[in-house]
Amino acid sequence: MVQADSQQINDFRTVMTGELHHLLLNHSLIGAGLPPQENSADAFAAGLERGLNAPAILPQLFEVRASHVLGTLPREQVSEFLSGLLIGAEVASMRDYVTHQHAITLVAGTSLTARYQQAFQAMGCDVAAVAGDTAFQAGIRSIAHAVAN
Repeated sequence: MVQADSQQINDFRTVMTGELHHLLLNHSLIGAGLPPQENSADAFAAGLERGLNAPAILPQLFEVRASHVLGTLPREQVSEFLSGLLIGAEVASMRDYVTHQHAITLVAGTSLTARYQQAFQAMGCDVAAVAGDTAFQAGIRSIAHAVAN
């Protein structure tokens, strides 16, 4: 998350949500023995709700494993639920930094943008989106212009 005004960055925070998702799904008991994963908006939304409302993530990680072992979460949807849980916890951790007076601009690829829009909108935030490639190109042009002048 970047907080900026006019031309100055005032604060920058980042979280390893994607890497944590990959590690948990591929190198932990959560993902052990799972079949190929499928997209599920419902599983993502359920995980997102859990992450936003109970952001203490450590106890919930074991519940993810237990839920697919016990059959309360379809084994093919663990990745989606876990993604929602982690993104929900990440966004919930930003509550103190997000002001509802200003729109949030997400800079990411299409699939991540939709997920983060859903999370921030669930917290009542206005969200705009800019494609990552577009933001990168604009930034490079701005730097080139500043250096040239």
